[in-house]
Amino acid sequence: MENTEATTQYVSLANKYRPQKFEDMVGQESISKTLRNALTSGRIAHAYLFYGPRGCGKTTTARILAKALNCTGSGADKPTAEPCGKCPQCLEIAQSADLDVLELDAASNTQVEKVREAIIDTVALASTRDRFKVFILDEVHMLSTSSFNALLKTIEEPPAHVVFILATTEKHKVPATIVSRCQTFRFRPITTEEITTHLLDLAGAENIDLTPGAAKIIAKNAGGAMRDALTLMDRAIAYSGNKIDEKLVGEMLGLTPDELIGQAVRALVQKDNAALHQVFDTLNAEGFDANSFLKDLKNALGDLFYFALGQGAEPFAGAKQIIEGVSPGFLAQISRKTNKIIEEVKFSDNALISAEVGMFTVMDSCLDIEGFVRRLEALERGGGAVSSGPSVPPARQTPPAQKPAPRAASSVLKVSAPAPAEKPLASASFEKPSFAKPAPQAAAPEPAVKPAFTPTPSAEKIASAAPLDDAPVLNTAISNRQLWDKMLKHFEKSPFVYDVMTNCSVTFGEGEWTLGFPAGKEFYQIPAQNKLADLEAAAKQISGRVIKFKLGTAPAATSAPAPAKRAPSRASKPSGVKTAAAGGILSDEEPFATGNFAADIEPSSYTVAQDTPEELKEILEVIPGELLA
Repeated sequence: MENTEATTQYVSLANKYRPQKFEDMVGQESISKTLRNALTSGRIAHAYLFYGPRGCGKTTTARILAKALNCTGSGADKPTAEPCGKCPQCLEIAQSADLDVLELDAASNTQVEKVREAIIDTVALASTRDRFKVFILDEVHMLSTSSFNALLKTIEEPPAHVVFILATTEKHKVPATIVSRCQTFRFRPITTEEITTHLLDLAGAENIDLTPGAAKIIAKNAGGAMRDALTLMDRAIAYSGNKIDEKLVGEMLGLTPDELIGQAVRALVQKDNAALHQVFDTLNAEGFDANSFLKDLKNALGDLFYFALGQGAEPFAGAKQIIEGVSPGFLAQISRKTNKIIEEVKFSDNALISAEVGMFTVMDSCLDIEGFVRRLEALERGGGAVSSGPSVPPARQTPPAQKPAPRAASSVLKVSAPAPAEKPLASASFEKPSFAKPAPQAAAPEPAVKPAFTPTPSAEKIASAAPLDDAPVLNTAISNRQLWDKMLKHFEKSPFVYDVMTNCSVTFGEGEWTLGFPAGKEFYQIPAQNKLADLEAAAKQISGRVIKFKLGTAPAATSAPAPAKRAPSRASKPSGVKTAAAGGILSDEEPFATGNFAADIEPSSYTVAQDTPEELKEILEVIPGELLA
């Protein structure tokens, strides 16, 4: 008796509790239902292809199907959906001892000679006893191309008493010509809840005290494979005896404590270098494996991501406080990059240092952009709109109570294009400049002597009353000019408005500006009328002032009578009127404006034909030359 007990062989849980009927299958209910209905209705295919991850029941289902095809315990001479498990066929198939059910490992029989010997040469032979001859090819993707080609015709048109069942974990490696000749069934990974429930049932049958928390830890580490879960269960029983709890399972699997995982996640989210380094110091002191730690960290980050989306339970203590200040996308970004660090650490000679360096790079490279945007939006909603100040410094603005002098109530501006403000005089231009001999009282000063300037009586009065910066007349013109330049800059990308502004003259008034168009450009009045509202809105946006725009006539340019030789002459301007070209502000009080440049230009004689176009005449008035036919 003692000798008999000593020779009793231990059977692992995976083999002991291997399903023997369709109803015993866990997590593959749809496949079980399909096969049972096919057996009941007699719609049996000649070839099946089972594919899916490891340990999810492919080979087990193939054996149950072989039993159902050949079972004789039901009394009927046809396949049954419920194999009895007691007849010789069922018992022999369960032990892989049936002569008519051949299980071949394709990984060990890849050569075409073995496939021909084991399958092709025997497929035409009648079965020795059973109703069907069943060929189960496990890991069929390992067959060579020649073996697949040799097997192709046999699978397509096998004898009526032959059924092929192919099983593989990598369907994409099976040729499409083989797949198209089979009924394919996808075996999905078994969920953590299904594995946990099954483990608790088995623990009850084995009289083992297994806590639900420990069963869940085993299920999570099984990776969706029931066989792996039962193997871990066997290991846990050997490690801790008949009482298994979370702590013992964690020690057995070398899992990182939840407190350390939570500390690492908090350090990554808060970008705390010292806290993250402390985590790796603890890992080194306690002897934890770096690869296991990274795997646990990645799983915790994934669970935290789902928890942030409102799915699942809190993965560890304090997770709720961590997700309050970050977005789910930020957690997903950290988890994804942690997965890349896992691949790098696998091939490192010092896994712990590589893991720490890698996690520091993850911490520095991940940014919570979505969180930043949400905080900025919250600040914008809470802080109110920011008002823009005037476009000129406050010291330059005209006081509200002070009225400008009557002579500066309006000023005329002829604009051709915006120009930089730092060199206003150098870039000044005139529409039709002409040069004439200077008047005696406006003679140009000697170069070595500072230019003389004799202001008009009104200008002397203003200069003696207040400095230039406080003079409302000049200040108003400068403010208007700067505002107009900014409006030109504002409408650079609006071709219609910009074209109107660069082809008109502007008369600045008190709260009202008049746009005028010279002869030949009257057609701009129609688009200008439609864009007055845009100009008023831009002026208010830029300066904060309410300015009305209206259409008027362009001021007539006065010119001095030209001499007989049509020498260019400079027109005189009425006192008190300031003219701003594209480059700056000119007035009769400035020496440059009244300077004579006729001496620098040598006039040349030219004639203009009567039929010369007006455009060419204007050009010839500015640039001395001769029109050649």
